[in-house]
Amino acid sequence: MLRLLRLIAGAAFVAAVISAAAAMFASAQEPKPAPAATTTTESAKSAPVPDSCIANEANFKAEDKRAYFIVALENRCEQRVKCEVFAGVISARGNKRGRATLVLAAKSDGAEARKSYRMRVKVAGGMAQVDYDCKAY
Repeated sequence: MLRLLRLIAGAAFVAAVISAAAAMFASAQEPKPAPAATTTTESAKSAPVPDSCIANEANFKAEDKRAYFIVALENRCEQRVKCEVFAGVISARGNKRGRATLVLAAKSDGAEARKSYRMRVKVAGGMAQVDYDCKAY
């Protein structure tokens, strides 16, 4: 009798788990509501910028007994750009991570189209990785 009760309880538990999984799967298949309509200026501002529009240069530099890792971005297009820069440096004296937001003017604005991010590091050398995400601004 005890075995029969355990078998029935086990079957009920398995049925409950299967029905809960089916409900979760069905809710995951429902289409998401469409986002609200945006104006063309809003969508143009958040549009990603092609890689050909941004030139980057990254290097280590020692100045006044201090070491820096410098990431320089230059806008090559006639559109104002906002870039988020992420940098990570691994050296013999430790790791360092940093991030910054740079706003680059249009190419025709001259020097304002080139900006740099300076991150202080412990030694002027090591392995570095840089990533950036630029959008029209």
